Amino acid sequence: MKKTICLLFTAAVALMCLPGCKKEPVGSGTVKDLEGNSYGTIRIGNQVWMTENLRVGSYSDGSGILSHLYANYEWASAGPACAVYPDDLIEGLGSESEVAKAYGLLYNWAAVTDSRGICPDGFHVPTRADWEELVSHLGGEDIAGNKLKSTRTEPAGHPRWDSPNSGATDGYYFHALPGGFRSFMGWFDYVGYSAAWWSSTELDASFGGMMEIYGDEAGVSLTYRDKHCGLSVRCVQN
Repeated sequence: MKKTICLLFTAAVALMCLPGCKKEPVGSGTVKDLEGNSYGTIRIGNQVWMTENLRVGSYSDGSGILSHLYANYEWASAGPACAVYPDDLIEGLGSESEVAKAYGLLYNWAAVTDSRGICPDGFHVPTRADWEELVSHLGGEDIAGNKLKSTRTEPAGHPRWDSPNSGATDGYYFHALPGGFRSFMGWFDYVGYSAAWWSSTELDASFGGMMEIYGDEAGVSLTYRDKHCGLSVRCVQN
């Protein structure tokens, strides 16, 4: 009788633990950049992706990336540069460091393709082919967005998608989050609504490759954007 009671008690404890004992998905890990920022990683198909937007302010050789370009004209005429989405435009965040931690930095195309490199050791800015491989593995452009988007939605704390973010499953633990963008003219927009990442593949002298997901759409868009825009970066393993 005592043995039976003990077994029942053990089973009950195990059941109570299940909701808070979720194991890390197979293929997960971490990687650090030069500044010590740590990022989650996840294997999706034959690729290993970072599960957070890049927030490093230095190249791999230790030299700094041009930043603090607050005036629109400074950004519009800059060479390789990065920016933080202004915290006064995001309700619930009170500093640049909080924004960077939540959504990462926004980089222009010159910065992400600089030969000094911005990704952690062993990783690189994805090519268009890298993005296409990911999207293909997830079933194509029409449905891949919902599989990549984080399910964090307002009123949850930052980082999050604007409501309703319907259809998001984050089934592959990519944790796509909407860092918005900085236009080639310098203004900021779409934080909470758009996740947009550079690729290192260019269309021509003016436009670089990118991938974008919107909060109210199930798919993804593989297209090109003016190289002076500021977009997020997700690195993929070499």
